[in-house]
Amino acid sequence: QDKHKAESLFRSSADQGYSNAQYFLGVIEEKRGNDSETFQLFQAAASQGNMAALSELGRYHHQGEFVEQDDMEAVRIATVSVRLQNNNPCANEVLGYCFAFGKGGLDVSMVRAVYYMKPSIEGDELLPESMILYASILQSISKKYYPNCTIPPSGDNNMPEALLWYRRANAKAMNADPYTPLELYELLIKELCACCYKTLSTDKPKCCVECKAAYYCSRECQAADWKAGHKKDCVKSLKKRLRATGLF
Repeated sequence: QDKHKAESLFRSSADQGYSNAQYFLGVIEEKRGNDSETFQLFQAAASQGNMAALSELGRYHHQGEFVEQDDMEAVRIATVSVRLQNNNPCANEVLGYCFAFGKGGLDVSMVRAVYYMKPSIEGDELLPESMILYASILQSISKKYYPNCTIPPSGDNNMPEALLWYRRANAKAMNADPYTPLELYELLIKELCACCYKTLSTDKPKCCVECKAAYYCSRECQAADWKAGHKKDCVKSLKKRLRATGLF
């Protein structure tokens, strides 16, 4: 009964042109599967500068929901949204994806893809697909700058963060795939010391307990690698931030 009363108030306010009411009513209609009415409500709210509704329109154009897919329009809307609202998770994700794959008239730029996706992925509970995309972008940057290195040099190694997001996505989706690039990388890092690059023995190697993305042949190598730059690469501080926001 309270839900019906609340919806009635939303409809009354939406009919009077209040953008927040139009947006929240659009969310309700989207859950019901009323595509046409949802899109109209978001359009009405966005035309009055409602940032949440504008971001949803950008996502629809990007994914081809309710309207024909149009990455150029999605990029235009997302760019406006980000400029008007600095941290807009939905718009940031659209721009990150388009920079990663060169969509919507944008040139491929993995660095810019990370720039836009990072605030989004750290500030909102995303789908596993988005986490895997972000992890894959980080891995692509490592391959670009260190094509011949199994383990990038400490201090400039973003693979611990890539593995963190990959593992979170895998745990959330519950569909481990042993043939994905990141899963294969996780097997490779257990074979080499991250400091001296010696092949690790079959005995249990030393491991960074925070990121589990760096393995060592001895405590001496582990201590030396921490000073050499693993302190910067490790996800210890990132996990602390995520715990503070309830996302970890």
